[in-house]
Amino acid sequence: MHRARVESTGRHVFRHHIGPPHQFSGELICWKCTATVVAVRAHTNKGAPVQAQYRLKGKTEHEADCPLNPTLVSHHIAHGSHGLAEVDEKGILRLNLPENISHVPTTVPDEEVIAQDVVRHSVTTVRPLLPPAVNSAAKIAQLLMAHDFDRDLVKRFKIRPHGGSLIPWGRFCYGPTAESYAELFQRCRRGEALTYPIAVLGTVQRVNHDRQGRPYIALALNVPAAGGTFHVAVRSEHPTLIEPLTPGTHVLAVGAGWEVFNGGHLPQLRMWAGEHWQLAYWTTDEDQTTPPCCPPPVTAAQRGHAQAEARRRRTARQSPPPTTPPAAPRPPAPIPSNQPPTETNAAEPTSPEPHPSTELRPPAQDAPAAGMNESATTDAPAAAPDADPAPAGQPAAGVPPRPEQPPAVPPDAAPEQPWQGPPLPPFPPPGPGEDGRRGALRRWLKRARRRA
Repeated sequence: MHRARVESTGRHVFRHHIGPPHQFSGELICWKCTATVVAVRAHTNKGAPVQAQYRLKGKTEHEADCPLNPTLVSHHIAHGSHGLAEVDEKGILRLNLPENISHVPTTVPDEEVIAQDVVRHSVTTVRPLLPPAVNSAAKIAQLLMAHDFDRDLVKRFKIRPHGGSLIPWGRFCYGPTAESYAELFQRCRRGEALTYPIAVLGTVQRVNHDRQGRPYIALALNVPAAGGTFHVAVRSEHPTLIEPLTPGTHVLAVGAGWEVFNGGHLPQLRMWAGEHWQLAYWTTDEDQTTPPCCPPPVTAAQRGHAQAEARRRRTARQSPPPTTPPAAPRPPAPIPSNQPPTETNAAEPTSPEPHPSTELRPPAQDAPAAGMNESATTDAPAAAPDADPAPAGQPAAGVPPRPEQPPAVPPDAAPEQPWQGPPLPPFPPPGPGEDGRRGALRRWLKRARRRA
């Protein structure tokens, strides 16, 4: 319990009064009845932190009409469960999980009616109702938390999955102790099939955001287990389900989709929540514990947006990465027509010259490739011919006739000698030049004859 009374004075004391410098004089009793209680300092129970609280002394029981009496609370839970829970003569509560755990009946018991905020005779907000099975499980968890999960009290609650046999509370709800988290972690790691919804109880330690900016909560951090440690997290495609959960909020997460994710720095025991009823939460303070509630339901627009985002991410993962095409070769820079041709480097080796008896003839010039130097060929004006073209079969004017075949070389002739005359002028550039290609060819031949 979070509060008690000093029997002699009736003064109310809270959990923050436990420990120095506060001292209690006289006996402490329950703040709702006269049952004797003792103060318990904050400690750790099986790896889980336990807040300072007040507990019944020895085998003392609460009075029959005390709201903290487990038997009375069990009957209250059974009355509001819509027939899903029952209490036997020994005070054992059996909660039956329906086939559709999310079903909410149309009729609500009188004591379970949710008050509506009425402003100017109009309903403004209505808090969504938890399904009876989840609401009953959350109230059981609240009662156990108030009594520090006393082992004898935990044994008074049983769960019957749909179509199954009775199981203890610890096989349905895991947490908040590290030992309980580790048990579920090992079940999921072994690949054990979860045939019924599993509840995980914890307190929000921190709120993180993933790469898409969606928030998710961590219910436990660095939980020890065989082979290392792990975290307990709850995630969702819908941010509105996580936004109401802040650090310090108690959460009961219900679902059959618990799994172990090994992609992070540490393994995660996690669940993806898709419905509002999967997250029951409440807060506690020095005065009271709030009733369990849940986030607002997911709208159709939110579901459509989440599905579209999931398809986009799936397509991005399946599509191959874009390949960069090879860069096209750059065209050679055009040679300006108003600059003289550059002189040939004398250090470069010269190619062997033809036989002296053979006339010198410039090699044929290839036309530039299409698209490689469009600026030099498109903007230049058309070259006008200096003379009429020669008839077919006759050489053009100014060009010596080419012999049909070179003269035969006698067998005893001396080997060819390298060219001893003056160096030949450089061949004109491949561009059309000022007077056209034919004029440049004639000038080159004239210079060759004069130097020979």
